[in-house]
Amino acid sequence: MIVELFGPPGSGKTTLAHALVSRLREDGYRADVIRSYRPAVRSGALDLGVFLFMTRIVSATVSTAKVIFFPPNGRSNLSKSLLMLRAMPPKKPIWRARIWQHILKLSHAWDRARLDQDILIFDEGYVQAVGSLALLNGNADKAVLGTMLSNVPAADLTIRVTAPRAAVAARLRRRMESEPPAERLFEADFDVNMRSLSVFKTISDILAISGRDVICARTSSQRSTMMSTQDVERAIIAKYIHS
Repeated sequence: MIVELFGPPGSGKTTLAHALVSRLREDGYRADVIRSYRPAVRSGALDLGVFLFMTRIVSATVSTAKVIFFPPNGRSNLSKSLLMLRAMPPKKPIWRARIWQHILKLSHAWDRARLDQDILIFDEGYVQAVGSLALLNGNADKAVLGTMLSNVPAADLTIRVTAPRAAVAARLRRRMESEPPAERLFEADFDVNMRSLSVFKTISDILAISGRDVICARTSSQRSTMMSTQDVERAIIAKYIHS
């Protein structure tokens, strides 16, 4: 079973995903979090600058080549990722390279998850990738978003993660402070990320109109996150049992 979370950066998707896995495991289910992108974290006051930048480029090139050439469906995943980029290309080349690599790895992980018997939770799945493309492109055209969302693989259960604007802003600032400066070259800036709140609201509306079963999880506080975790876990188990 594939569960997909989506929402603005800083909304608490990863925190919720790990909380869900912990509860599911406690209740006897086999579950795991699938992540295809992990931002670097500053290890101290020293920033290695150009070295970190080049290391990231080399690592991305090697891992991308493995995804393309070694899996039996690598070429298909390559074609799928390129089609998504052409539909809504990011403004900056470095953003384009990062999101392309992300979608490529996501496609590979998604294909493997379809063959798995466990409950696998993507904190950044296809809906999130479509939202990221719209954000980095700067034009969240509703018609284009609707077409893209109808063409990407759908999860068995889709969870929209929401948090108040002030909470998202505070989390984003803390995240940016913990990242090495060189890492930020690959990321959208604070203002761009904050615009994602309206982008993902539009995406949620499109999914609702299309008939997609979307559950809303609120993560404004520890209490709301805990309550949302309980509600989402019940929905996952109900769907898992009847699948």
